[in-house]
Amino acid sequence: MIRIFVSCMFLFSSCGAGNNKAAEQLIQETIPFQILLQNTYGGYTDSKFLVIEDNKSLTEVFNLLNKSRYPKLKIPVINFEKEMVIALFLGEKNSGGYAITVEQVLNKNNKVSVFYKVNSPKLGDMVTSVMTQPYSIIKMPKTKNVIVFKSLE
Repeated sequence: MIRIFVSCMFLFSSCGAGNNKAAEQLIQETIPFQILLQNTYGGYTDSKFLVIEDNKSLTEVFNLLNKSRYPKLKIPVINFEKEMVIALFLGEKNSGGYAITVEQVLNKNNKVSVFYKVNSPKLGDMVTSVMTQPYSIIKMPKTKNVIVFKSLE
């Protein structure tokens, strides 16, 4: 009889622990963000995803964006004590019709996931025949959590 009682207690306690763990994994927070810039001519020939946490790094990015642009883009004023900037560069493409956009930012289990979508021209689409470098730059609240980038396909 004692064995049955101990077995039942073990069974019930293990079921409860599993539910708590599942509930923990479901806790997530949507992080608000603001799109600062999104365009087709970004200057980066390679695909890069940058986490920018200071004015010096932000200035470097804007210097590259402004390299062959007139009028020059204004560098946004960012309070880096409270905010950070995320820049996604798709790299150089052989035509127009490409874009990269941030769709959502989630904080889950001390990890911030930046979900992005890449649009590509479909066969037969009319596009410009010029080299492009699509990019998207967002501002969001500062976090110390690890930031990962995830494609939505």
